[in-house]
Amino acid sequence: MLTPEQLAHCADNIINLYSQLEEQIVRDIARRIAKTGTMTDTGIWQSQHMQELGTLHSDVLSSVAKYSDKTESELKKLFEDAGVTATEYDNEIYRQHGLTPKSLKVSDVQMQLLEAGYKKTQGNLSNLTLTTAVSSQTSFINACSLAELKASSGAFTPQQAIADAIKQVAQDGAYVIYPSGHRDRLDVAVRRNVMTGIGQTTGQICLSNAQELGCDLMEITAHAGARPSHSAWQGQIVSLSGQRGYLSLSDIGYGTGDGFKGWNCRHDWYPYFEGSSRMYSDKDLEELNAKNIEYPDGSMHTLYEAEQQQRAMERKIRETKRILAAQDECITNTDSESLQKAIQEDFERYAIKLKRQEAEMNNFCNRTGLLPDGSRSQVYGFGKSTSQKSTGVAKKYYRTWSKEHNINNIETLAEYYNVKYNDVERY
Repeated sequence: MLTPEQLAHCADNIINLYSQLEEQIVRDIARRIAKTGTMTDTGIWQSQHMQELGTLHSDVLSSVAKYSDKTESELKKLFEDAGVTATEYDNEIYRQHGLTPKSLKVSDVQMQLLEAGYKKTQGNLSNLTLTTAVSSQTSFINACSLAELKASSGAFTPQQAIADAIKQVAQDGAYVIYPSGHRDRLDVAVRRNVMTGIGQTTGQICLSNAQELGCDLMEITAHAGARPSHSAWQGQIVSLSGQRGYLSLSDIGYGTGDGFKGWNCRHDWYPYFEGSSRMYSDKDLEELNAKNIEYPDGSMHTLYEAEQQQRAMERKIRETKRILAAQDECITNTDSESLQKAIQEDFERYAIKLKRQEAEMNNFCNRTGLLPDGSRSQVYGFGKSTSQKSTGVAKKYYRTWSKEHNINNIETLAEYYNVKYNDVERY
C-alpha cells in the first residue's frame, strides 16, 4: 500500500524536470519573437518568423529528448521504490496472519507487473511530450499572427503588439495533444500520467499478491479532500470475489477512468482479515468530509473545496512566473530599445502582481490551515536571476508607494502584506 500523501507527491521530481523543459520552450519562443524587434516591414517580418518557425520544431525536439533521457532513470527508480514500499507494507500484514508472502524482487509475477507499468507510463510520457514540438509551433504562429493583426490595425503600437504576443505564449505555456485532440498543460499531463501509472501498478501488484495468498478482502485508504464520488467508498472493505456484505470491485469503479485507481486517484488498498481492527472508524470518515475549513471571508468549506481553491491560486502564480520568465528573456535578447522599454514596463506590473498573488495564497493557507505546496506553485525554470529581478521591482514599487502615502512604520513589502491580511486594525 502507498499512502495518499505518497501518491500525491510521487511525481514531484519528474514535474521538476518537465517544468524546466516547459520554461525552456516558453523562453525559446519568446526569444524568437523578440529577435525581429518591431515590425517596420510586414513582408520582412513574416519572412523572419517563417525562418524561426523552421528551426523551432527541431530545437524543441532536441530539448524534449534531453529531458526524456533524464526522466527515464528517475521514473524507473520511482517505480522500483514505490513497488518495494507498497509490497512491504502489505507483506507485514500477511506475516502477522501466519502467511509467507514473497518480496517484490523474488516474485516473477510482481516484477513483470512493475516492469509493464513502468514501460507503459514511460511510453505515455514519451508520446505526449513529443507533441509539444507541434503545439509549440502552433503557439508561435498564433502569437505572431495576433501581433501582426494588432499592429496593422493601428490600435496598438508594434512594441505593445509584440509584448502582448509574448504574454500570450507564456500564458499558454507548453502543452501536449492527446490522440482525441484534447490538450493539456504539460505539467498537468505529466503529473496525471505518473501518479496514475504508479497507483495502478502498485494496485495491481497488491492485488496479485492477495490472490496468490488467498486473501479476499481489501481495505481502501482514505484521505481528506477526496473527490465526492470517491468519498462514498473510501475507507471501506472490498471483496475481490464479490462476497455479500462488502463492496464489490464494480462498486468502487475499479478498472474505469474515474473510479478506484483511475485518473489522479490517490487511494490504495491493503489486505484485510475478518475480525481485524479497521484503520478508519465511521467517525473518522465523517470528519474527512466535514465543512470545517474557514475561508478568509468567514465561509465554511470542505477540505476538498479548499484544496481546489488552493490549486486555482497556484495555477495563477505559475502563469505569472512564466510571463515574467518570457519577458525577462525578451528584454535580454532584443536590440530594440523601444520594445525593451515596453516589455520592461510589463515586467514591472507582473512582478508586483506576483508578490500580491503569493501573499494572497499564503494568507489563504494560514487561515485555512493548508500547507503551501511549493511543487505546485514553483516554475522550476523561473531561475534565481529572474526571481531577484521581479522581487527587486516589487520592493522598489512598495518603497515609492509608501513614501507617497507617508507610511514610515511598515518598512518592507512582506511586512505590508502581513499587516494587510493579519492586522486589520493597523491596516
